Amino acid sequence: MILHSQFWQVAAARTYDVSGPGPDRGLDWTAPWQHLVEESRTWPLLEASGAPTDDTIFVAPTWIDRTDLSPER
Repeated sequence: MILHSQFWQVAAARTYDVSGPGPDRGLDWTAPWQHLVEESRTWPLLEASGAPTDDTIFVAPTWIDRTDLSPER
């Protein structure tokens, strides 16, 4: 499940943070894992559709899986 994405641009041998779309969202972390995955899938699609585009821009997603919620399993 993707938690969020950061957009970066490489220019003049440096890397810069680039503003991308950031819809406000909140997840019900008490919901079943499958529901969280389905609900959170919508946000990365919205971010991708409004993402800045250029050959020098790349995206760095941050994600988790089920074991990150319950490491003792």
